[in-house]
Amino acid sequence: MEPDLYKQELELCFIEFENLQVQHIDIMKNESMPDIAAMTQKRDDAFIRLKNNLDRFVKNAGSHDKADSLSDLRKYEIRLASIMDVSQELSKVTLEYKDKLTAGLAKIQQGKAAMQGYKTANMNY
Repeated sequence: MEPDLYKQELELCFIEFENLQVQHIDIMKNESMPDIAAMTQKRDDAFIRLKNNLDRFVKNAGSHDKADSLSDLRKYEIRLASIMDVSQELSKVTLEYKDKLTAGLAKIQQGKAAMQGYKTANMNY
């Protein structure tokens, strides 16, 4: 495969992964019950494609134009750092969602305990 084809395929993988991250952050912020398992599976699949294509590019880097390959590698390094930053944001949003769920569950437990108390009080009359 020609280096340009490696770059095109790798570019598509970067775009796919970056778009998924943005979508998943939006979902975590705006949906009440996101399908976290499905989101994780999509991100895992996209990551595997990205990693495999990046590995293939690195393996073949320098076979044609070493200076061009180094420039591309620098660009990919910057994009990977950006992906990691966005992953941190996604982690933060996910933890906020978890905290919101935990608080909601605590309120449900309180309500359940109160209802049980009312039921017990009602039975005594």
